[in-house]
Amino acid sequence: MALRFVSRGQWGAKPPKSVTKRAPSDLLGVAVHWFGTPRAAASHEGCAALLRSVQGTHMGPGGLGVASGGSDIAYNHAVCPHGKAFTLRGFGVQTGANGDSASNRDFAAVVFMAGTGDETPSPEALETLAEVIRMWQKKGAGPLVKPHRFFTGSDCPGPDLLGWVGLKPPPWKGRKATAARTPVRDETPDWLLDFIHWRLADGGDRKLRPKGLPKPLPASAHEAAARVERMVNLMGPQESFLDWAAWRLAGQKKEERPRSVPQQIPKVWRDAFRRLEKVFAGGSTSPARAASAAATDTGPVGRQTSLVAEPRATRAQLERHMLARPHGEYTETNVRRILGRYLTASKAAGLDPLIVVSQMILETGNLTSFWSQVPRRNPAGIGVTGEPDVGISFPSWDAAVRAHVGRLLAYAIAKDGESPAQRELIDEALAVRPLSETLRGVAPTLEGLAGTWAADPKYDGKIARIANEIRASSA
Repeated sequence: MALRFVSRGQWGAKPPKSVTKRAPSDLLGVAVHWFGTPRAAASHEGCAALLRSVQGTHMGPGGLGVASGGSDIAYNHAVCPHGKAFTLRGFGVQTGANGDSASNRDFAAVVFMAGTGDETPSPEALETLAEVIRMWQKKGAGPLVKPHRFFTGSDCPGPDLLGWVGLKPPPWKGRKATAARTPVRDETPDWLLDFIHWRLADGGDRKLRPKGLPKPLPASAHEAAARVERMVNLMGPQESFLDWAAWRLAGQKKEERPRSVPQQIPKVWRDAFRRLEKVFAGGSTSPARAASAAATDTGPVGRQTSLVAEPRATRAQLERHMLARPHGEYTETNVRRILGRYLTASKAAGLDPLIVVSQMILETGNLTSFWSQVPRRNPAGIGVTGEPDVGISFPSWDAAVRAHVGRLLAYAIAKDGESPAQRELIDEALAVRPLSETLRGVAPTLEGLAGTWAADPKYDGKIARIANEIRASSA
């Protein structure tokens, strides 16, 4: 098909802030994207406006993960559901859409202008997409065509295009495609890369052994895996891992999640991070906790105080504060035992017990509230709505404390940012009462609890006031 692109001028593109040249012949291939959000324009007349909106988002503050915004709309080309192709960055310019520097250097980016809930791409639109890919290959790009999911683990480019990219033979290998002429056959067996991935990414776990591996495996397969592993070791930590580690140390705010970070964090990343924690903290304290404790131990607790931190108060200070005030039907021994459970659970979870206990004191009126008494034992208003008899009761204080600590941990740490032990505690707590995904990781600091855990906009300040009263008491 004779393909004519809608030019940048025709769809009203802003000039780019800067341009990074990248010849098609330097690329391994093409990555296929979709918008996901936003959805497709209702008619073709709206497609230009849709692209202008996306360009504005990409170039605005925070766009493409850059504080000052990206240099341009991220993709090289776009195909709309109506079968038309658009020039975005165009041929010979490096993309900014694929997730990290390596994938941006190695692959062009073509986006299908639709998203979640839109209709299945039409044959006309798919043929236009195939022709754009063929044009990249004719200009020298390599033969690989990968869904964006290949680089990030996301759902992009959606189920329809994921299936289309995986078709055999590939849809872009049409009659007009230029076939590669090489004197040797493509002799790489289908199972070889599965074997290398299993050995390197899965650690050779027998339970995860891919189906279809030959028995016995040829020596050449082991040699290939060993060489790839050697190359990986020589390359060192990759950009996406470093981005994730920096984001994790900074508090894992959802809105600041780097584009290069995959949806599912690999186990080897978590293992590497824990090893680094031990190295930098002398074998015990994580750098995040050490930094947090150092930043807050010398001053009062405030809105920016981190929840994940080393203890800022002693057990004696906590007991002194609670026992000096009415504590409902609980005896002094009961109070000490409850505090002991909080100290154990909070420290194991990585939360500062001072913050957790201060929240409990606020929520229960120092264990005097109706819902905190036996047989309810609800320490933090979990499930309490203000309606008669609406709330959650716990069979023991051990279960109650774990539910409170695990739920607060879910607020403090973004999903996939937790350790296996933390994830187990969070899952236990959220089995008691589910938590919206939008609330995961919203409160790395006290400020994030106001308006989320409680509707009170001064909720964080009230917890801070109690925490500072506790710290002011003599240990």
